[in-house]
Amino acid sequence: MIDKYYQRELTHLRELAVEFSKTHPALAPMLSGPGSDPDVERLLEGSAFMSGMINQKLDDEFPEVVHGLVQLIFPHYLRPIPSTTIIKFTPKPSLMETVRVPAGVQLSSIPVKGAECTFSTTFDVELHPLTITKLDFKQRAGTSGTLTIGFELKGMPLEEWDVSSLRFHLTGDSAEASTRYKVLFNCTRSISISAPGEPVSMFGPSNLHAVGFEDHESLLPYPSQSFPGYRILQEYFILPEKFLFFDIAGLKNWKGRGKGDKFEIVLELDKLPSDLTRFTKEHLCLFATPAINLFQRDAEPVILDHKRPEYQVRTSGDSGGDYQVYSVDTVSGYVQGTVEERAYKPFHMFNPQAGEMPVYTVHHRRSIVQDKTDLFVSVAYPAMGKEPRQETLSMSLTCTNGSLPEKLRFGDISKPTETSPELASFENIRPPTSPVQPPLGNNLLWRLLSHLYINYLSMAEVESLRAMVKLYVFTDTRDRGSVVANTKRVDAITGMQVTEGDRLVKGLVMRGRDIKMSLNGDGFANSGDLYLFSSVMNRFFSGYASVNCFTRLTVEDTLNKEFYKWTAMIGNRPLL
Repeated sequence: MIDKYYQRELTHLRELAVEFSKTHPALAPMLSGPGSDPDVERLLEGSAFMSGMINQKLDDEFPEVVHGLVQLIFPHYLRPIPSTTIIKFTPKPSLMETVRVPAGVQLSSIPVKGAECTFSTTFDVELHPLTITKLDFKQRAGTSGTLTIGFELKGMPLEEWDVSSLRFHLTGDSAEASTRYKVLFNCTRSISISAPGEPVSMFGPSNLHAVGFEDHESLLPYPSQSFPGYRILQEYFILPEKFLFFDIAGLKNWKGRGKGDKFEIVLELDKLPSDLTRFTKEHLCLFATPAINLFQRDAEPVILDHKRPEYQVRTSGDSGGDYQVYSVDTVSGYVQGTVEERAYKPFHMFNPQAGEMPVYTVHHRRSIVQDKTDLFVSVAYPAMGKEPRQETLSMSLTCTNGSLPEKLRFGDISKPTETSPELASFENIRPPTSPVQPPLGNNLLWRLLSHLYINYLSMAEVESLRAMVKLYVFTDTRDRGSVVANTKRVDAITGMQVTEGDRLVKGLVMRGRDIKMSLNGDGFANSGDLYLFSSVMNRFFSGYASVNCFTRLTVEDTLNKEFYKWTAMIGNRPLL
């Protein structure tokens, strides 16, 4: 924000004005004394404002050059992070068959300062006429136990139900939900499913799938040239609950379902942790999805008179300042006096026809007066083209509601829209997160260099790994508790060891890396919190592997002397 620059310049000008007036009373008699002239004050304030903006730009470390490089290589890093939440759908009694709710469905909230906030879902949701009737967690002597989930299907018998998998979300307190996540993925030894009076179908723990790590399950829109591992880190730091989903797959192979409407899924558990106290029906739900405060809008038309190097992008109809521009999606120009539409292409796209068609560049800049990021667009034309004429630019945008959603509470996102499902109600089961502004002026040059330096050798050094991961703990947010908690998690990385290893796969020897990471449990809310962070890091490391090269992660909790091991991964696939 410019306020500190403005105050510094204004104070300096006032002190200097008094000194100058005393030295040259004939030249500036009105600059000294307690009764300052209001016109002089206005001039001083205007000068301080201009000088403050100049000093702010000088402190930005070559913003045009650095922003241009980041836009080309890591375009995701310049975008603000909108508010996010978890939405739960509840089928209405009239639902009698499976209905698919595709990702991208828009949902609306109650008005905030007269404006409704719009959220878009990010997972596909299969709505079934299905309810969870019970959840029994029983712990036997020692560390083994069972988790039994009871269901009831309506509208059809089980043998006619077309289902391949069921998706669940772990609800309740995030730390406790993380412990339940750890139990499911670290303690499950077998899965069985059966209906009353029918044979039991057995499944292995491989039918339990983690959710949220694949590209089609992304929460943030990420450019194709950006490394997906950065997206996973960024999403974890803003909404860790996004990864508290799991699928029980392979239900197509469930034989002998019978004609009834009730069935049970039983998970056999072993090596249960001591900090798991409760696991009840209230801690598990069906038909949930993450959602993000993003939606499409048109921009106000820009009159391109070619007298300015750039033009600010504003949302059409935003008289109350309820929108913030997230990205510019398309740009078209209409030359004055013609009806011809001319398409502009992004400058950062490597287009073989770039020398023959006009291009546009988007610049991100912190707002001078508001806590948001402003976008500006500039255009360029082929070198041998005609002299540009005045035209009108039309732009399609992706927008957010800025900071308005953070005033919403549980259940406030519940108003249907044109795209929301008719046979289900919905509500948010977690308060929306606070939006986060990108680190545009916060040592962006060094952050760019840190991205370019990353490789496996640098990640084997604890300090380098911590510094790299911290690049995605954005601090420009009102949610200070989240920043502190994420920083503690990253600082808890106390050791890294990367060694070369071999693995026999289908008769072939495959090269890979065994990664051992040590974490101090004091940096986490509990062992489940540590396990979820480690699961995210496992996917991050696997994404950095070379082609046909696997990674295998082992994590040590140095506080409790516990070890967690993950299956070897090649890219985003487990290597079985």
